[in-house]
Amino acid sequence: MANGIFYWEERGYRLSHTWDYIHLAAVPPCGALSVSDFPAASSALRLAVEYVNENRLVPNVTLECIENTTTSLAFLKMIQQECYQASQGIVAVIGPASTSQVIASSLVSSGLSLPQIAPEATDPTLGNSQQFPQLIRISWPDSVLSKALIDLLEHFSWDQMSILVSNDAFGTHGLAVFQLIAGQKKWVIHTMQSFDPTENPEDIEMRSQLRVIKQTGARIVVLHCLARYAAEILREASAMGMAGHGWAWVVSDGITGHAHDAFKPTSGAARVPGYLQGLVGPAPPAARGRHSGAFLAKWRSADPAVYPGAGEPDIGPYTARWADAVLALAQAMRNLQEDGVTVTPQSLDCDYDGRQSQPWADGPTMLHYLKQVQTDGVTGYIDFDSAAARVNAEYNILNLKSGGWQKVGMWNLSSGLHMSADEDVTLMGGATTVYPYVSDLSNRTLRVVTKAAPGFVMIAGVDKDGKNATGNERFQGFCVDLFSWLSSQLGFRYEYYHVADGHYGVYNSEIGKWTGLVGDVLSGEADIAVSALSITSERQAVADFTLPIHDNGIALVMKKAQPSTWGFISPFHADLWATILVTALAVGLFQGVANLATRNIRVQESGAPEDEDKTTGFWEAVWQSFTTLVQLGPEFLPSSLAGRVSAFFWGIGVLVAISTYTANLAAFLTVRNVDNSISSAGDLLTQREISFGANRNSAVWTSFLTTTTEPYRSLGIAMLANKEAVLVDTDQEAFDKVRQGKYALFGDSALMDYEVSHEPCDLQTIGRLFWQTGYGLLLPKNSKYTTEFNKAIVAAKEQGIYDKLETKW
Repeated sequence: MANGIFYWEERGYRLSHTWDYIHLAAVPPCGALSVSDFPAASSALRLAVEYVNENRLVPNVTLECIENTTTSLAFLKMIQQECYQASQGIVAVIGPASTSQVIASSLVSSGLSLPQIAPEATDPTLGNSQQFPQLIRISWPDSVLSKALIDLLEHFSWDQMSILVSNDAFGTHGLAVFQLIAGQKKWVIHTMQSFDPTENPEDIEMRSQLRVIKQTGARIVVLHCLARYAAEILREASAMGMAGHGWAWVVSDGITGHAHDAFKPTSGAARVPGYLQGLVGPAPPAARGRHSGAFLAKWRSADPAVYPGAGEPDIGPYTARWADAVLALAQAMRNLQEDGVTVTPQSLDCDYDGRQSQPWADGPTMLHYLKQVQTDGVTGYIDFDSAAARVNAEYNILNLKSGGWQKVGMWNLSSGLHMSADEDVTLMGGATTVYPYVSDLSNRTLRVVTKAAPGFVMIAGVDKDGKNATGNERFQGFCVDLFSWLSSQLGFRYEYYHVADGHYGVYNSEIGKWTGLVGDVLSGEADIAVSALSITSERQAVADFTLPIHDNGIALVMKKAQPSTWGFISPFHADLWATILVTALAVGLFQGVANLATRNIRVQESGAPEDEDKTTGFWEAVWQSFTTLVQLGPEFLPSSLAGRVSAFFWGIGVLVAISTYTANLAAFLTVRNVDNSISSAGDLLTQREISFGANRNSAVWTSFLTTTTEPYRSLGIAMLANKEAVLVDTDQEAFDKVRQGKYALFGDSALMDYEVSHEPCDLQTIGRLFWQTGYGLLLPKNSKYTTEFNKAIVAAKEQGIYDKLETKW
């Protein structure tokens, strides 16, 4: 090669430039790690080495660089290549390109105290000096980029958006500050989706992520990834109707800064592909430094066969940063030379064979001089802050049009955003404005399935004025009033109907379908379900719930103990008490008649006057029949044989009745003591007097069948063993069964609380709530309205609508 010599090494090459007419001292080489899918970076690096030597930027020395190249995701190979370069006695390593690559290779740099210059990596976490002590960053961190993006979206008054990022360090960390600021501004990020990068961009899978973004209704998409992936994403988005009129894609510098190949007019065509036209986003300047003119002349005149990517009129901003990295290193060497400081490179060992590796003794000195660099570059002035990040951040705002990228504004950290007055921004599909959120709810009439639930949904044939009610007027309650408010906010209309089978919804494995409210939503018969419908994992797997509209859990309800003055009569039924009293009266009357007849016969036979003693009279016999009930003892004995026989058998009957009463009273008092001893769900397992159950068509019963937590698992097993007797089909049947006594019900706490707090106030909740979840509105899976309802529900809570409805119902 004219005026220069390439020295090829194993696993790489060494580049130097010598002059025929002057002797230059040898300089310890630098290392360089590049990737095969970004050959322009390698070309910029090599041309920059030539530029430094040609212009004698380091007097009397020749700069050399050992470069190794690998694929973008071959992180282990990069580590091995850096170890090889370290063994050659380099003074610093330049590269690699992406954040993930820098993080991987920094393990070697940190361990060997070897300065590392990252031309492109922008992850804000790289500023952690404890984790990356040897790193110098030529590019501004994404925390600065986030501020530029925020100002750009604010310029267009876009406060709702979705985010799509690559699932790597660059993508997942890059917009952290963006999300933080957006949250402070109360902007709505409807969804944040990510995709896995691949070696071949055409292999990435992103259709499901794009589908989710489309269904949210947000029409502003912030895309943060590398350009080669963005081209494929936007091609697929176009096929899904997401890259035309009404959409806006705001892209980061990972795209605008690397878009020279993927985002330019195709070969033989004069226009950028239509699905790419309209992109807008910030890009760092590519040529604003004092060296930009001379270096760009060298770049344009270079042979593309030798320097891939060169020979073009322009250079990409991140490609130019590889040249800036070389210039920064050259300036550090010049400063060392001027200060008379000598650094002695040494062969560094990565400890492959288990020997203790030693860091480079002069590494801290070299790092110090690199951090102190202040010099002109290709992209602008090169200066670093205390975290070794480049300062004086500024971005051009670019808009991709049919002929390529056009500058429509600029942004810098000190003065913010300034858009060009004479340049119009053209968005996707040629639009000049885009609404950040689009919903067709305002044009829809929703078919709403519901189920009666006390306090939440109540159905009546007449309205509050006593007039016959029809249609939606038949429904009232907490859920009905809340849904009416949501309708007024979101602009939709609705029509109620009651679910045919009267169930909330469980999965019937025999028929392979869901019942109740859930079944109607899944089948498409209803657009949404509104009722006291519990949010469960089973239901969430097949449909979408909104945020909870009411807190809920599972509660235990029993009949309230009712103390009574007449409780002693409870062991016998009223019919039995009546029978006993009637029998006592009949026996008394019989004995009285028998006594009178016997006394009259005696008077007639003896001819004596009537005895004045009335103790054996008619009414005395009746009285004695009743006193026998309480065992006061006989005051006289019947004088007739018939009376004495009847008294004998009546006494036996009274004895049996008293014994039975005594036994029943003991059992009755025992049951009352059992009722009072139950203070939690677990206490039900230690007794046999009170049965317990649940509504077989509710989420409560499903939870008992699936739980593995004690004592609820054992309670579920006990209920299942006696399911025909303890499980009920409706809530009303359940409450009736509780009121009959000796039955405890597990049910939704919200419904239980309503029933307990209303007339006849004869029920009570026992113990604490468990399995606390909530009630939600149910929509089809991946409904595009879920997010919209969630926003309105949050607004209802913030505006006090919930408190008013709670008080009302």
